[in-house]
Amino acid sequence: MIIQPVVNIAEICALKGVQNVVLSPGSRCAPLTIAFARHPKLNVRTVSDERAAAFIALGMALTTGKPTVLVCTSGTAALNYAPAVAEAYFQQVPLLILTADRPPEWIDQLDGQTIRQQKVYGQHIKQSYTFPVDFSHPDATWHSERLVSEALNETVSFPAGPVHINVPLREPFTLPPVRNWFIASKLKL
Repeated sequence: MIIQPVVNIAEICALKGVQNVVLSPGSRCAPLTIAFARHPKLNVRTVSDERAAAFIALGMALTTGKPTVLVCTSGTAALNYAPAVAEAYFQQVPLLILTADRPPEWIDQLDGQTIRQQKVYGQHIKQSYTFPVDFSHPDATWHSERLVSEALNETVSFPAGPVHINVPLREPFTLPPVRNWFIASKLKL
C-alpha cells in the first residue's frame, strides 16, 4: 500500500536542505526506510543499533550544522535514541527524529513492543508532533506536508535542537517496486 504523504517526508527533507539520514530499520518503519533509501538526493546510512545510530546522527549534525534525520521502528527502539536526543537538546544540535508507531487503536492493547510514543522524549525535545493516520480528506495530506516542514524549520530555529515526529502506520508496510513509486511533484510547504 502506498501512503504518498509518508513517501513525501523524504522529498520534503531534501527540499529543505537535509543531506544526511540515519536509519535503524524495522518492520513498522519500512515505508519510511524505503522512502529515504530510494531518494536520490539524500545520503542514507543504516545502523541497526538505535543508540549508536542516534549518536552517529548527532555527530553528523554537529559536523554539518544542518539537521540530520533519524528513523526507527516502533516500541522501545525509540527509547534507545533518548541519550543522544537529550545531548542534542542541551548542545542545541538540529535533529529530526521520525519514529514509526502503531495506529492509535493499537496503543494500550498489550500488543508486544507497544509503548506510548507521543512525546516520548519529554522535556528533552523542542517540539513533538504526531503525523496523521488517515488521509481520506485532502486537508490531511496538506497538514502532513506542513507538519514536516514546520518540524524541520523548528530544528534550526534559535536555539537549534531535536524535534520529534511520531508516524503511526497501519499494515501492510511495504511499498511497491521502484517502477511504481514516485515523488510528489506539487508539495505544499
